Amino acid sequence: MEAAEDDNPEKADIIANLGLSLNVRFDCVGEPQDLEESISLEQLANALTSDDSPDKHKQLSNLAASLFSRFQREGRTEDLEEAIALWTCAVERVPGYHVDKPGLLNNLGNSLYIQFEHSGGTNDLEKAIELHTRAVELTPEDHPNKPMRLINLGNSHEERFGRLGNLEDLERAIVLQSRSVELTPDGHPNKPAYLNSAGISSQTRFTRLGDFADLGRAIVLHARAVELTSDGHPDKPTWLNSLANSLRDRYEWTRDAKDLEEAIAHQIRAVELTPDGHTDKPARLNNLGAQLHTRFEQSENLDDLDQAIIHLTHAVTFTPEEHRDKPSRLHNLSSSLEGRFKRVGDVSDLKEAIKCSTRSVELTPENHTERARKLRSLGIRFLTRLRSPHAHADDATRAMEAFLEAMQHLTSHPLERLRASSLYAELLTEFSHLLTTPPRLSLLEAWKHAISLVPQCIWLGNNVRGRYTSKELSVVGAVVNNAITAAISAGEYGLALEWLETGRAVVWSQVLQLRTPLDDLQRLHPRLADRLRHVSHALQLAASSSPLISTEAQLPSSSPDIQAPSSHVYALEYDKLISTIRELEGFEDFLRPKTLSQLASACASGPVVVINVHESRCDALVLCRAGDIVHIPLPELSLSRAMGIQKYLWDLLRAKRFLNRCRGDPQDEGDERGGRVTEMDPPDMMRKILADLWNWVVKPIMDVVCTLEPVSASATLPHVTWCPTGPLVFLPLHAAGIYPSDDRISAPSQTILDIAVSSYTPTLEALLKPRTKVTPAGQDPRVLIVSQPASPLAINNPIPGTTTEAAIVMSLVGESKPLDDADGTVQAVLEGMATHEWVHLACHGAQNHADPTNSAFILHDGHLTLSELMSHHLPNADLAVLSACQTATGDEKLPEEAVHLAAGMLNIGYKSVIGTMWSISDYVAPDVMRVFYTVMAEQVRAGGELQPAYALHEAIKVLRRSNGRGGMNDFLRWVPFVHFGL
Repeated sequence: MEAAEDDNPEKADIIANLGLSLNVRFDCVGEPQDLEESISLEQLANALTSDDSPDKHKQLSNLAASLFSRFQREGRTEDLEEAIALWTCAVERVPGYHVDKPGLLNNLGNSLYIQFEHSGGTNDLEKAIELHTRAVELTPEDHPNKPMRLINLGNSHEERFGRLGNLEDLERAIVLQSRSVELTPDGHPNKPAYLNSAGISSQTRFTRLGDFADLGRAIVLHARAVELTSDGHPDKPTWLNSLANSLRDRYEWTRDAKDLEEAIAHQIRAVELTPDGHTDKPARLNNLGAQLHTRFEQSENLDDLDQAIIHLTHAVTFTPEEHRDKPSRLHNLSSSLEGRFKRVGDVSDLKEAIKCSTRSVELTPENHTERARKLRSLGIRFLTRLRSPHAHADDATRAMEAFLEAMQHLTSHPLERLRASSLYAELLTEFSHLLTTPPRLSLLEAWKHAISLVPQCIWLGNNVRGRYTSKELSVVGAVVNNAITAAISAGEYGLALEWLETGRAVVWSQVLQLRTPLDDLQRLHPRLADRLRHVSHALQLAASSSPLISTEAQLPSSSPDIQAPSSHVYALEYDKLISTIRELEGFEDFLRPKTLSQLASACASGPVVVINVHESRCDALVLCRAGDIVHIPLPELSLSRAMGIQKYLWDLLRAKRFLNRCRGDPQDEGDERGGRVTEMDPPDMMRKILADLWNWVVKPIMDVVCTLEPVSASATLPHVTWCPTGPLVFLPLHAAGIYPSDDRISAPSQTILDIAVSSYTPTLEALLKPRTKVTPAGQDPRVLIVSQPASPLAINNPIPGTTTEAAIVMSLVGESKPLDDADGTVQAVLEGMATHEWVHLACHGAQNHADPTNSAFILHDGHLTLSELMSHHLPNADLAVLSACQTATGDEKLPEEAVHLAAGMLNIGYKSVIGTMWSISDYVAPDVMRVFYTVMAEQVRAGGELQPAYALHEAIKVLRRSNGRGGMNDFLRWVPFVHFGL
């Protein structure tokens, strides 16, 4: 607490100053007698000072400070209450301009904050924030106590976020705490405390939003606090505790055992340095128990779990019932007890786990952000007992009630609510017959609720990389898959398609949403439209920013890394703007997910086939031109079979280096140098893969599709667009079929290539772009032709075929601009793409598996990455031909997100994209492009609608008939070429 200033030499003031000195000595030495004498002297000084004395507020404040110190030492609530009353009186006596006013406001705010911590009274916290805000406003920037007052206000906002879940509080806390750190030199005794507070808020934001940069920042700040604090300092265990928690969080993401071991070591030290009876001892025991439980989950060493339960039990025992952290400590103990029940089978552990979890929920305030998590865990405990031999008659009903309340708890994290919705649906599916009361929501209503939460789980305030690496995305994918399967099982095919569209390519959908035309809004509500346009633009610019912060990095006091990224603030405003707009008449559905009627036009050029792969069943839903949906069960396909085909293919591609080599790699000449993965030759392996896809997936679908769009001898082949899910995303459905081992064998048509032209799409919405021509009738499109035969960034992998290829393209198209060799810089290519309707990229391309947003085209002076492409929008773009390797490979961990360059080009504005599923040959590509552009030139001259998918189909047909590379049995060279889009 801050001491009031006193220059009055009168007797009362002398006594008061002596009391103050004793209080200071107590703070340094810890002698209780000093504190008691301090209180007695300050009470005497207060009695000797008249109420109209100008120094009365000082006496009141000093006595309040001593009583507050005794409360902190002994926990007497009457001391805290009297201190609050005294500071309240002192504040009321001092006018706003008085030099002591900010300090008194700060002290009163601190005492109310502490009272909130012990009693949980929301009014105390609100008043504390109000007082701290006024204290900060009244304190000059260069005042020595400015950092302390900033940190107090920041801590209050951080606490309110934890209670109510308003992200604005968390953002405000980080800004205030970061400013406090900036204003405090390293040698200042309070610097470690300020670093620790800023680290905790960054870690909290990481937990809430999943931006890994926040966790890196938290670890750096906590480590710096530990480094600046001597071993004998009483706050050292606090900083060690915070560092341990942040390292454990990082372990949860990276699974680096070193982080977990360091966390446990720091936590053990924090516990050892904290004396028994200290108010922080239970918290540190709780954290150590949680970390040991985490190590048990990794090692399955039962000793770790037993020790965890011992520490957690002590933490719960020594925590007062009214303490705000009692619910979370009960929750952790419950989790460990349930874990031991599952391992050992002692039903008493499960009984105690349910008791602890029930009490945890009872003690958690109704509007607390953690309530859904506690409720979900309680439901899981009942579900665990329900699946055991020890089930109670009401377990199913009690689990249902817990999940239902959790999923409808508005102030909790959307991901917790989504998980609870999924568990509610799982419970109804498995145990509806055991419910003692009818469910308040049906199975499909529960899944509908889960789907409605998907957009909230992947937050716009994170950069794109953060969203792709967030845990939320994988959880969302699994939940959406389950929901779609439930809708299909119920015969609700339209609902299944709508849900698939909501939960697929979520990040791309968010990027596209920021570019939505605002014509109607601009006309009727121009101010809102202008502000939304500004905020959307800011979020687009922030999408590819914020690299990870190294944990070894140093953070100087002026470092921008401790500032709150503006994207978070803009995202909060964006959410508010969308809510405001939806309240306007006629804008109720503004930027909501597309309905089936809106998606129906996706099949204007032919049926769209959505394939859902789930462990319980596999199905195709065919969206027809008439808007009907035809359901096709796929009984021969299973998730395990799909995963098996994918593994089989990728093992072959890796062995032959078609997944990790660049176009023009010397390996291209001699595939025999690649290792053998089986006794089967590569052509025979591909024959089996393509035959399995034909028999299990494509043929059952095409048997139905061909009845919907019959093929006559004179008619053009029908166009089919594939929208696969799960492992099928990585498999060549467009080439499925029965291929004879001898080209001379005559057999009936048994391949998709003979009966249809294939395209792919990551989402149905990607097919809703206007089909109007981007160039006037009779005018050739402008074509940007980029070739990189010898990029300095790939000096060991020249690709001379790109020169030939570029010449072929230039000879076949009209107006063109070549960017060869040194002319093909990143900036020149981006500028050229903005002014040309077509782009042809003949260069190296690579899928980055560590960070898919860094998948890139390798140009002369740098990498044109997916993240860079995502920040652009080209409304006049038409066709992109990506004659590079792995431009449509995608990320195995994110099958539903289409994280590859072909999808990137599609989503920045190109209507059609030619890409490659794996590495391509520098010798085959020019042959493919010669036929492709010949057909495209004919289409341009004809003046009708361009059909790149048909041009690619013709090019591959010609290549397959050749006798050299790329012939019928040279599957690895002709199969990878694919078409995306219209």
